[in-house]
Amino acid sequence: MFQFSLVTPEKKVVENIDISEVIVPAHRGELNILKGHSPLMSTLGTGVLKFKRSGEGAYECAAISWGYLEVGPTGVTVLAETAETGDAVDKQRAEDALEKAKSELKKPGLGADQIEKLQFKMKKAEARIALAEQD
Repeated sequence: MFQFSLVTPEKKVVENIDISEVIVPAHRGELNILKGHSPLMSTLGTGVLKFKRSGEGAYECAAISWGYLEVGPTGVTVLAETAETGDAVDKQRAEDALEKAKSELKKPGLGADQIEKLQFKMKKAEARIALAEQD
């Protein structure tokens, strides 16, 4: 049995389901985790997380923004700042957020922290759009 849980500070998105595989947007690239993977802890980036339930061929996906990953002998736990499944994503709202962040970045006199915050908003919106386009 190889189980997967995806939680945020506000909700349990997926809890203790049997999976065969999970692909996560780690801080420095994607990680593909299968049963038998070595124990691991990692920070996550913003992007689309994919997982396959045991015995199924199709991936289920969620857009996540930042978090932590723990791989243990019995499975994978992801604690993300935010997580949305495809049915929860409003594509138009995500596109509007992306355009707003892009236009804000063009304003002169932004500090480094403001630029970093806007870039994070762009990545989050791009992940949500990518998820909406998969459905």
